[in-house]
Amino acid sequence: MNNTVIACVDGSPSTRPVCEYSAWAAGKLDVPLALMHVLEKNDPPAVSDLTGTIGIDSREQLTEELVRLEGERSRLLMAQGKALLTDCAALLKQAGQPEARLMQKHGALDEILAELGDIRLMVLGRRGSRNPVGSHLESVIRLQKRPVLVVPETFSTPSRVMFAYDGSEASRENLMRLTVSPLLSGLTCHLVMVNGEASTLQDAQAILQDAGIVTAAQLLKDKSVTGALCRYADENGIDLTVMGAYGHSQLRRFFIGSHTTEMLSESRQALLMLR
Repeated sequence: MNNTVIACVDGSPSTRPVCEYSAWAAGKLDVPLALMHVLEKNDPPAVSDLTGTIGIDSREQLTEELVRLEGERSRLLMAQGKALLTDCAALLKQAGQPEARLMQKHGALDEILAELGDIRLMVLGRRGSRNPVGSHLESVIRLQKRPVLVVPETFSTPSRVMFAYDGSEASRENLMRLTVSPLLSGLTCHLVMVNGEASTLQDAQAILQDAGIVTAAQLLKDKSVTGALCRYADENGIDLTVMGAYGHSQLRRFFIGSHTTEMLSESRQALLMLR
């Protein structure tokens, strides 16, 4: 799956925009697109030791019935997943996207992510099928070592991007990555720093401008990093926010622990999380 955009679909309200954002990203990056549905591996059904209460034969019958029901459930979920992948592929085809690869995975999340290899970008919905913030969103972001694009429930072709900068070495490296990424080519960039130094922000702006990226820089002062960024994004028509997530110690002032969770919960724009 090297150099591929992976669209993770689960039948939630975010499924359609996940497909649309994935098609946009694959087109900008000029790489293949794959649709992936994951069926988690459940623990085998267990029956308490009720031998003295219901008898050995009854216990064996109950175990057999539970195993049968679990097998039937898995079969139905697999069929549902295949139908979902087929529908998503049809949606992409109608939008003019070349035929996407369909993948259905069954197993533990960390094992599945390891199997994918060096992908280009993973796209997930902010709202999962069972949770306002995607069921495994934070786990995926922590485990996945490649960029993750987290999308809202409606698609909007990105035209204005906000890069949340904190002046750290990791943040500077991410900034340099933006200068050579075709994903953001042609977009207006807003470089935003919260509670930092003006000179640091100006140096970062110069890097983007030297790369030919139209850039507006803004230094904000606020007790809440998340609140400041979300307000700026709303007030300036930002379509896409780019930021680091769960980084090393240099990023602790900016995005760590609850800050990342807050951005995932409160931001109304698509979020590109860089690792």
